[in-house]
Amino acid sequence: MMLLTRDEMAFDFKGAKFDRVKDRDLLAWIASQFLYGEVTGIQVGHWILHAPDVESAKFLARQCIEELQHVDVFMEFFKWLDARPVKVHPVVKFLSSESDDWYEHCALEMAQGEGFVLMVFYAIIHCIDDEKLAKRLDAAARQEEGHVEFGEQQTMKALARDPKLRKRLLGLHLLSLWVVKRFEKWIARRVDQDHPVMRQIPEYLKTIIATTDMRLQRMGMTSKPLSEYGRLETFARISGAVMRKVLRKFAFWRWFSKKRLTHTYLRDEYLAEVMKLKEIENAAGIPVIKAA
Repeated sequence: MMLLTRDEMAFDFKGAKFDRVKDRDLLAWIASQFLYGEVTGIQVGHWILHAPDVESAKFLARQCIEELQHVDVFMEFFKWLDARPVKVHPVVKFLSSESDDWYEHCALEMAQGEGFVLMVFYAIIHCIDDEKLAKRLDAAARQEEGHVEFGEQQTMKALARDPKLRKRLLGLHLLSLWVVKRFEKWIARRVDQDHPVMRQIPEYLKTIIATTDMRLQRMGMTSKPLSEYGRLETFARISGAVMRKVLRKFAFWRWFSKKRLTHTYLRDEYLAEVMKLKEIENAAGIPVIKAA
């Protein structure tokens, strides 16, 4: 079981729904961000090399298959919309960036990152008016719940073994939340504030922040609510964690890394069918980066 229940992570959109026709481009843009996330999930296989035990390796192997299944779900989503995917937004790409070690992978990518994804899964399930597709998304969400749980449990084990990890990991968590807050404001300035779903995004973000706060406390990442961290303390934790990552980015062996699936998936033969669907032009005011 996750440290948070579905009820604790729920948000009441008050019956608001996306319109499949009117919101086609916006939904395609949202699904494109999901698609990129699922492709990054497929690459989870390389973390098997760092798994601390056989049970963890077994879980990662199963997760890789599940992420591939989720790609299929979103291919169905694009067909439902009759819209092709577009490139991922740079902010989403940043939030999905590769972790430097096993601890970051479990705490940031799985516990927090997939926790963010799960919240958006729940929102899409409740806000699309297609029962069959909603059921497929719900099945995928339940698998994502397992991924979040794994990340939570592995993080708690790591913190119990080495409490010094807490400072670095919390700094990276705070950075992600800072980026998410500003991304929401960027979106809010561009979308129609009369839209029944999108006008609720600011309140929805507050729920995401609150649930993330609860998760961090229950994992033992922090002993106090995030609201009690002052600006200087927050800045100090973020800057310390970021400096370490920046230095690692300049490591010479990274200069020769091969292109991964996240760089090529939109040109992959597996997605050829959905890439033949109609292009989208404007995601309700959000600039669209089309696939080459």
